[in-house]
Amino acid sequence: MTRYMSIDYGDVRIGLAVTDPLKIISSAYRTIKNDGIASVLAVLKEVIIKEDVERIVLGHPVGLDGNKTKKTIQVEEFAEKLKELGIEVILLDESFTTKRAHDILHSMGKKTGDNKDKIDMIAAQVILEDYLRTIE
Repeated sequence: MTRYMSIDYGDVRIGLAVTDPLKIISSAYRTIKNDGIASVLAVLKEVIIKEDVERIVLGHPVGLDGNKTKKTIQVEEFAEKLKELGIEVILLDESFTTKRAHDILHSMGKKTGDNKDKIDMIAAQVILEDYLRTIE
């Protein structure tokens, strides 16, 4: 059975989350280092194959005023590269996902400064949870 994967794209780290095979539950998966597009795409291709991913939900940053930012354009360009892997890519507003990820870590009694990798994975998980709610 196939899965969905979400990506929280960052200049330094990229958080990943995947669904269970029934596409009901999202789980933080891993964080990868952003060592450039070729390296990132190679790692993502491995994950797509290993986890049998059929769709990627990519966190789409939009300015608070609704306008595109430099980061918005960067993520949209990344989405086009992902599509070249032959996979469906959905852009989903990621507003406040990192803040929500911080809140989740705090509720677990963890300090966010020591857990930057976890923040990115949890942000990806939040993005995927938001997506799953939209398709119920």
